[in-house]
Amino acid sequence: MTPRAAGAGEREGGSQLPVWSGITPKRPAAATPTIAHLVDDLNDEQYAAVTHGEGPLLVVAGAGTGKTQVITRRVAWLIAEKRAEPEEILALTFTDRAAEEMQGRVDCMVPYGYATTPIKTFHAWGDELLRTNAHRLGLSGELRVLGRAEVVLLLREHLFELGLKRFLPLGDPTRFLGDIAGYFSRAKDEALGPDEIQSFAADLQGRASEARSAAAITADLELQRNLASYADAVDLLAIEHGELSAALRTYRTILNERGLLDFGDQVLRAYELLRDDPLVAARAREQHRWILVDEYQDTNRLQGALVDLLAEGRRNLTVVGDDDQSIYRFRGAAISNILNFTERYPDASKVVLTKNYRSTGSVLTAARRLIRFNDPERLEVRLGISKELTPEGMPGDAFPVTFRRFRTTANEADWIAAEIRDSIAGGRRARDHAVLVRANVDSVEIGRSLNMLGIPWRSSGAAGLYDRPEVRLLLAGLRHAADPDAAAPLFLIAAEPRFKVPPTILAAAVGKSRRDHTSLRESLATVGAGHEATERLLERLAGVVQESVERTSGEVLYRWLRESGLLAELTREATPESDERIRNIGRLFDVVRSRSRLLELDRAPFLVRYLEELGEAGDDPSAADVDPDLDAVALLTIHQAKGLEFPVVFAANLVEGRFPAKGRPPRLALAAELGGSDDVVPRDPRAPEGPTEADEEALREERRLAYVALTRACERLALTAAERSSSGVRPRKVSRFVAEALDLSREQLEEFPLTGEPTSKIDGLAIVAPPPPVLPVREPGVGESAPLTLSFTAIEAFIACPLRYHYQQRLRIPLPPHHSATYGAAMHAAVAEFHRGQMTGTPPELGELYAALERSWQSAGFLSPSHEEARHTAAKDAIARFRIEEMATGHAPAYVEKDFSFELGGHKIRGRWDRVDVQALPSEGRSAPIPTIDVPGDVVRPTLPLGDDEWVVVSDYKTGGRDDDDASRKRAKESLQLQLYALAWRAATGRLPDEVSLRFLDTGRVATVPVEPKRIVKARELIVVAAEGILAGVMDPKPELMTCTYCSYRELCPASKAPAGRPA
Repeated sequence: MTPRAAGAGEREGGSQLPVWSGITPKRPAAATPTIAHLVDDLNDEQYAAVTHGEGPLLVVAGAGTGKTQVITRRVAWLIAEKRAEPEEILALTFTDRAAEEMQGRVDCMVPYGYATTPIKTFHAWGDELLRTNAHRLGLSGELRVLGRAEVVLLLREHLFELGLKRFLPLGDPTRFLGDIAGYFSRAKDEALGPDEIQSFAADLQGRASEARSAAAITADLELQRNLASYADAVDLLAIEHGELSAALRTYRTILNERGLLDFGDQVLRAYELLRDDPLVAARAREQHRWILVDEYQDTNRLQGALVDLLAEGRRNLTVVGDDDQSIYRFRGAAISNILNFTERYPDASKVVLTKNYRSTGSVLTAARRLIRFNDPERLEVRLGISKELTPEGMPGDAFPVTFRRFRTTANEADWIAAEIRDSIAGGRRARDHAVLVRANVDSVEIGRSLNMLGIPWRSSGAAGLYDRPEVRLLLAGLRHAADPDAAAPLFLIAAEPRFKVPPTILAAAVGKSRRDHTSLRESLATVGAGHEATERLLERLAGVVQESVERTSGEVLYRWLRESGLLAELTREATPESDERIRNIGRLFDVVRSRSRLLELDRAPFLVRYLEELGEAGDDPSAADVDPDLDAVALLTIHQAKGLEFPVVFAANLVEGRFPAKGRPPRLALAAELGGSDDVVPRDPRAPEGPTEADEEALREERRLAYVALTRACERLALTAAERSSSGVRPRKVSRFVAEALDLSREQLEEFPLTGEPTSKIDGLAIVAPPPPVLPVREPGVGESAPLTLSFTAIEAFIACPLRYHYQQRLRIPLPPHHSATYGAAMHAAVAEFHRGQMTGTPPELGELYAALERSWQSAGFLSPSHEEARHTAAKDAIARFRIEEMATGHAPAYVEKDFSFELGGHKIRGRWDRVDVQALPSEGRSAPIPTIDVPGDVVRPTLPLGDDEWVVVSDYKTGGRDDDDASRKRAKESLQLQLYALAWRAATGRLPDEVSLRFLDTGRVATVPVEPKRIVKARELIVVAAEGILAGVMDPKPELMTCTYCSYRELCPASKAPAGRPA
């Protein structure tokens, strides 16, 4: 049962703490782990990697050997050993999720003050470097980064400036733009510019000329014809690359002139900046004295060069990876980076992790047999090391690896589903099972079979965001607002059962519209006259259309979300499926918010047209991630399963042609000679027969992918294949990878008995419409994983009402934009701009502050244009007054917009100080002693220099606030936010600040109050109790009149006590 609120306490400064039944607040966390605690449970190889001193280090980490643990422990060890401050370490990885996971682990081991170790993706780090040094590149600090579809639109806009001929068919001039955008992206991955591509084109011309010369002198007529054909093909390729070189040059010029970047530029321009600007390079190397790279085998050539450049000088570079798990060659990963690491760093230390804590011996044996077929192009051979994995704590042959062969893929899918059903009946959870396939299409029949048996499953390869039913409905409303006379959006809406428009009325309206040549809206109004549900729907849609004239697209979308009743329905359902649909709706609002910022005027008609253009250019945002903790079978491609593990794994559809897959290069592939993965240049007829090096590497990549699939299994691994697909008649051979893994000949594999009867045509039709997917179940009362990482916003939401926290933080239910948030964000941006210049001795002029205000201003959430104009004027007046007052003080704050992170009660609290002032005491000394609190077990490790002879004030900026002086001071005294900031200051410096203050930008009033230790202790207890409630999964409402009245979710909450009819 979900723990419920047993009592509601007073807010901020009250004497009563909230109590949740079934929850006992924990004692203060233990003291900071010692160095021994960081290393005493490591094996010898892990210990050697974690405690490596200075200089380059290569950690070869096989599957399941604790790679992530080594990286995070090394970060913690460097800090604990005082070899580095947290901010002097840079850890680079490939995905935001991996960075977040690593950051969480480091936070648990390094629970110190505000300073955190930067753990970022390559693109995030490059983006930060470029924004910090934008002025050195002649760019604005407000960089705009284009996605793939936006690049296609930009190319289309400048299509006839690119100098294209071969790639500009006048009958379909935009046909190749997606391919060209992809080519440019891959070229940037390889640090290739127009000159390198032009040089390649010239080399191709030389080859063609030489072939023609050879054809002219040979007496072999067949060779003569072949050489002539080869020369023609290479000549054409040279012309195409000449065009691509010129187009890339023009494209880069357009980006520079418009101050734009694309995704590849985030790394390429960062690399070029480090390479060409010694000052920037020196600062970056000073800032990042220790560098760690995760999944090093997946770096591309540019990322590898960037790391090498950044590590110059100190060379404190640790790279962790496994060449046997390099599976991203198709998107530019250069396995040569890890294979040749010791050539670039001949003095590098090497540590090989071989103790596997995941899989049984039988799984590891099969995987090793398979991967040895990639010799000698492996680190094991190149470095003369042993990478043979040994199982630790897992039985060697409790579950032998099995292989089953079936007549059809339908038989195969049915057997897998039945095995999972029996396994669940035997005590396993659905989530203990994974079915891995080479491509998403291979999973369709398996999903159907799981549905047939009522087994819940999840997949990361399902439809994109725009294909989700809830998103289609919302986009239809937006499209109707943009064009009320368009038939398709209105038909989709009216056909939705929730609106209760009878199919007969809708069909009659469609017929009338066609006969009378009127819009469907007019016809539906006529045919549906007198039908309550139809009239109600048209009335709601009319309100949405009316609002689209003056409101932003996000506001219109939210109006339709409310009018449709969809969000209220989903929040009432409170099921895993409804939660996922809510997250998809939130994802749609994120997309609308980001896309609408690029419009000159944010209104529905312009956004809809822009989204359509992006869709035509290939834009397909991903749906929200499925909760990985749901109890459901994982149906994944092998690429999606990388980094995961499951007790039971089925590797399915292991047949030649599917796995290894028959590669089909893109129409504009990057040539292998330029670092690409495909043989673009035709084979010279004089070259010996046989596979090329690119062919061989493609097969090795597929084998590595099979190795990754096998090593996802902890206990049981089943390999399956079918002789025929359910819709095909051509027999298929079992994959060579099965033979290699099981040490069998191809002939022995083909002798395996076939399971299952032939599938009839009727059976094939029967599985087209299976029962709906079974929904996974979330156990009641299960909260989030410990330890938590919380912000003040999250803590405040939970204390006010656990259900509000659930809506805001877990489901992330979208909210309509509010004018106060727009106003506050813009004001904070301008204030931060002033302080940054002030702290460097060059405070910005008023015009520069107005420009900062404009960059952050969004025309959303205001009651009317006149309301926005009034707020905008008020903002400019407030900024002008703020600048005058600040200039008059002659004093600059010590910190502005400074991030902090500290441990409290075993959890991580993150936030940002708006402003911290540190001033020397007057000659007469301190007027009051430094406030102190004594809480045993609190983690305090000073990372900011501070003496006892300094007076510290921590401030938070607020907009609004028309209270008088006494009321403002009372608000500051009782502010839980300021008390949390004081606790963060204590964790970072070893002492509490002397005072805290609220600075009201609209009025210029500053409410400063002394720090009261009793209030700080009370706030600390409140935060810890809230964290324990979150951890326990409490999500019951706390209905109170004032709380509900001002709650943004009051219309959704079944327990709300807000007065009826109060506007949102």
